[in-house]
Amino acid sequence: MSAQNADDHDHDQDQDHGTARRADGLSQTTNQAVVIHGAGDVRVEDRAVPTPGVGEVRVAVELGGICGSDLSYYRKGAVGDFKVTAPMVLGHEIIGLTHEVGGSVKNVDAGARVVVDPSSPCQMCARCREGRSNVCERPRFLGSAATTPHTDGGFASFVIARNENLVAIPDSLASSSAVFAEPLAVTVHAIGRAGGVRGARILVVGAGPIGSILVAAARAMGADHIAATDIDASRLERATAVGADTTSMAGEQDPGTDFDIVFEASGAPSGIADAFGRVRRGGHLVLVGLPHAGPIGVPIALAVPREIGIMGSFRFNHTEFVTAVDLLAAGLDLSPLLTQTVDAIDAAEAFVAASAPEAMKVQLSFAPR
Repeated sequence: MSAQNADDHDHDQDQDHGTARRADGLSQTTNQAVVIHGAGDVRVEDRAVPTPGVGEVRVAVELGGICGSDLSYYRKGAVGDFKVTAPMVLGHEIIGLTHEVGGSVKNVDAGARVVVDPSSPCQMCARCREGRSNVCERPRFLGSAATTPHTDGGFASFVIARNENLVAIPDSLASSSAVFAEPLAVTVHAIGRAGGVRGARILVVGAGPIGSILVAAARAMGADHIAATDIDASRLERATAVGADTTSMAGEQDPGTDFDIVFEASGAPSGIADAFGRVRRGGHLVLVGLPHAGPIGVPIALAVPREIGIMGSFRFNHTEFVTAVDLLAAGLDLSPLLTQTVDAIDAAEAFVAASAPEAMKVQLSFAPR
């Protein structure tokens, strides 16, 4: 359930600037942050403990998941055209406890377990007004160098979040599972772009973290048959563990054709090109993996006579984020994709581990030592 306070602007001035509420038993006063300075240069630095303003909540971060974009900043100092030009706190897959609640926040108690939706669309542009906030024209996203100044992320002991970005975590949901909410929301959105997967035969090209989560989400959302292909056998083993019916080594084994929906999650030119020939007539090709910059040659002529629907899929909206939390709470098990958990003080080593070909998801622990 979303922790949004729909009446933020309806309170009088005294209520809007009411006394902040702080959780008992959370007395940590240091704020250690994982900061990217450039390619290969990740440091753990002390930052000031932030103070929540009106409509904001300070979250004491418990766990954070290292994402592919975090790894891109680490390896290249950039994600696509978004280059790190100043030190930036990484991370956007985070959960924790509400530590201090700012004025006007009425439905979030200090000490509550929450997962943070990292996206803050403007809610005013044409795309937001038509209900497509995931492609907002003026977005803010935790841990992103898309804007100047950059938007600091959530890999820190404390982070400030808008009240409406918090989603409560049920007691039954383990913290290590709840951290998967953000990447799972990416796949929920991709499945929505395809019109749903219930009863469908689908192929996932690229069984990395997002591809494997796509497999699990498609299984939970009613796909009839799920195939996955990758160049790494260990990743295919993980894909099988979360729900793939069949797997194949890309370039060595034929995964088949005539799939109702193909999700391209590798971003590799060869994977994108091959995906076109795997879709049945009238089927859908959903591009989820982010290709490297530059043009890519694809057999586009296949799409016209076969009337293949080709669409991109980018991030998610808040409703899809809540759906992801609900799926996890209902028992969707992504634990086979957790490679290891590393103390945040050892973040540099964690990024090395997460960069290994066999790694899937590495989580950082910010729990007080």
